[in-house]
Amino acid sequence: MTDRPTCSVIIVNWNGRHLLGPCLQSLQQQTFADFEIILVDNASSDGSPEWVAQHYPGVRLRVNERNLGFAEGNNVGLAAARGEFAVLLNNDTEAEPGFLAGLLEAARADERIGMVAGVLVFAHRPDTIASAGIRMQRDGVALDEMAGRPRRELPSEPREVFGPSGGAALYRRAMLEQVGAFEPAYFFYLEDVDLAWRGRLAGWRCQLAPSAVVRHVYSASAGQGSPFKSFQLARNRWLVLFLNLPAGLWLRYAPLILAYDLAACGYGLLARDWEIWRGRGAALRLLPALRRRRRAVQQLRQVPLDALRQLLAPPLAPWTTLRLRRQISRLAQATET
Repeated sequence: MTDRPTCSVIIVNWNGRHLLGPCLQSLQQQTFADFEIILVDNASSDGSPEWVAQHYPGVRLRVNERNLGFAEGNNVGLAAARGEFAVLLNNDTEAEPGFLAGLLEAARADERIGMVAGVLVFAHRPDTIASAGIRMQRDGVALDEMAGRPRRELPSEPREVFGPSGGAALYRRAMLEQVGAFEPAYFFYLEDVDLAWRGRLAGWRCQLAPSAVVRHVYSASAGQGSPFKSFQLARNRWLVLFLNLPAGLWLRYAPLILAYDLAACGYGLLARDWEIWRGRGAALRLLPALRRRRRAVQQLRQVPLDALRQLLAPPLAPWTTLRLRRQISRLAQATET
């Protein structure tokens, strides 16, 4: 490794010592070698930093005094990163040997590619895709591209996607310097969607690198379908839309956005999932304090509304979205047993 590596791999950890061995070992087996590893520990109580220092002394450690969450935790790593590219990797993943090489090959194809999406597959079902980037829909729903589909359906070459999943993502330093890093208000979930929006508003591109694959223990951090996750997704959906959606797209897509929220709130009543309601209420209380932030984000925009509109996928029917999420939940539970 050089003093200024090509890329910096950033891993945020909270009480994940049992996951770190396979994750770090997989990085030692990469076909591309010019990278550094930065592990940001969010005040773990399981001895994670000490274990890493003992078993992987080459890893650069940043230990926080409290749990800053995924968004701000990654910002700590990004501030310490020395590479031209920053690669984010979940602590509950194992990267296949060509992971970094695939990301970098896609990124180097065009200087305006500011983001590259890796492919996440289920840890114990590596033939099934968990995420091939972000699908951003006109109703404001962000889904994982190709989730639940067979791995063999991945394209043979890189192709455009809206943005990368933060569990396996590459970001160009030049883009981060222009649009900023993660918004701390998110804490956990959809912070990658927010960053993808800012990159897109500023005119940066995103490619899916189909050869950059990691095996993921799905939702090991917070639990698939947990109240915490339900609250965070409901709250952060509205933060993403408030901060990033230009006024012209609000006017065009407000009926679709509100129709989805009505359906989601109705489902919350039927399922007695009160976090769906609590999350939206928390978002509404936050929005007034974020008005200045919205203005700053909208000032980044260099792309016509029509070009942004073309990046947004047609919405799936609410019941189709629910069925897809249930399918992913079943697949995730199967990988954790």
